[in-house]
Amino acid sequence: MTISVDDVRDDLRLIFDSCLSNNQQIEKCRNLLNTIITTWSPNLVETLKEVVGFFTQDNVNLFVSRQMLSDFCLRILPWMSDSQSKLLAHFMREEMQPRVIDFEYHLSIVCNHLSSIYEKEEKWKEAANLLASIPAESYYRYSVDFELELYMKIARLYMEDDDPLLAHPYVKKAAVLQLETTNTDLHINYKVCYARMLNFRLKFVEAALEYHELSNCPSFGESERLVALKNALVCTILSFSGNNRTQLLKLLYNDERCKLLIRLTTLEKLYMVRIIKHNEMNEIETMLMPHQKAKTNYGTTLLVEAIAEHNIQSIRLLHKSIQLELFAKLLGFDLYEAKLIAERIISEGRIEGSIDETDGLIIFNSQKPDRIQSWHKNIESMNTQLNCTNELLLANSSVQKVNDDQTDV
Repeated sequence: MTISVDDVRDDLRLIFDSCLSNNQQIEKCRNLLNTIITTWSPNLVETLKEVVGFFTQDNVNLFVSRQMLSDFCLRILPWMSDSQSKLLAHFMREEMQPRVIDFEYHLSIVCNHLSSIYEKEEKWKEAANLLASIPAESYYRYSVDFELELYMKIARLYMEDDDPLLAHPYVKKAAVLQLETTNTDLHINYKVCYARMLNFRLKFVEAALEYHELSNCPSFGESERLVALKNALVCTILSFSGNNRTQLLKLLYNDERCKLLIRLTTLEKLYMVRIIKHNEMNEIETMLMPHQKAKTNYGTTLLVEAIAEHNIQSIRLLHKSIQLELFAKLLGFDLYEAKLIAERIISEGRIEGSIDETDGLIIFNSQKPDRIQSWHKNIESMNTQLNCTNELLLANSSVQKVNDDQTDV
C-alpha cells in the first residue's frame, strides 16, 4: 500500500480543520510523517515536499510549523539518501526563504546539510556559498564558537576552490572572533586557517613562521605536525632573503624531522647559502602545492625566482662579479632569461649591484658586511668556500666546452 500526494494533502487539511490544540496537531502530523517515511513510495520526495509546502504557509501556526520543520531538518534529511536529501533540502530552502526571519534557524541547518553534501562531491565553491548564506551575525542565539567555526569552514572551502580572495573576508572575521573564545581547539584551527591564507596570498615568510609553530603543536598528531613542517619548509624556500628566512632555515636545518622531507645535502645548501643545482630544484618542486607552481607575471615560477635569488646570494658572498653566461649556466636558463631575472632582482633591491652590458657581467656592490654576511662568515668553513668555487668552475668548464665546440664548427 502506498500513500499519495493527494492523500497527504487531505490528511493535513483534516488535522488543521479540527479543533485540536497545537501539541495535538504536532502529534497527529508526526504520526502522518512516520507513515510517509515507513511506507515505500516512488514519489517520496514529492510527498515530503507537499508537507514542507504546507508548513511554510502563513496561515499555519508558527509554533507548529517550527516544530515540524525541525523534524525535517534533524530527522528526515539525515535519514534520506544524498540524492533525495539534496532535492528536498533545496525545496525547503526555497520555501522558507520568503520567511527568513521566522525560519532562520531551520535555514541554517538546511544550508549546513547541503554544504556537507556538496563538500563530499568536492564542489567546494557551492558548499562555501551555502554556508556564506547563513546570516550568522544577525541571529542572536548563535554563539561565538559557532560563528568562528562557520567562518573558518567557509574560508577553508573557498581555499579548496583556489579562491583566496573570497576566503580572505572570512579569515578576517574569524581573526576578531578567535580573540573572544576560550576553546583551545578553535584557536589552533584558526592558526591553521590563517597560515593557509598567508600561503595562498604568497606571504611565504609569515606563513612559514605560522606553520613552524604548528609543527610543534602538542595537540596535533605526528603526521599533522610533519605536514605543518613540510609547509614551513616549502614556504621558507619560496620566500625572499631576510632575517626571518635566515632564522627559519637555521631552525629547519637543526630539526631532525626535515630529513624525512628533503635530502640533507639540499637542506644544507639552503642553510649554508650554497648554490642549488637544477636537479635539486626539481626535488623541491615535487613538494609544492598547486598554487605555488603558478607562473609569475614574467613567465617564470615562484620557485625559479626564489632559487635564482638564493644562488646570487651565494655567489655574491664569495665573488665581486660573475659572467652572465656563467650565471645562466648555473641556473639552467638561457642567457636572455638569466639577464632578465638578474635585472629584476637588482631593480627590486633584493641584491645591490649592476649589470655591465659591455662585458656581460653582474657586478655586486661592495658594502659593509650585513647580517647575512656576518652570520655566513661565522658558520661557513673553508669547505663551503671550496664547494661554491667548485660549482663555478664546473659551470665555467661547461660554458668553455660549448664555446670550443662552436669554434671547431
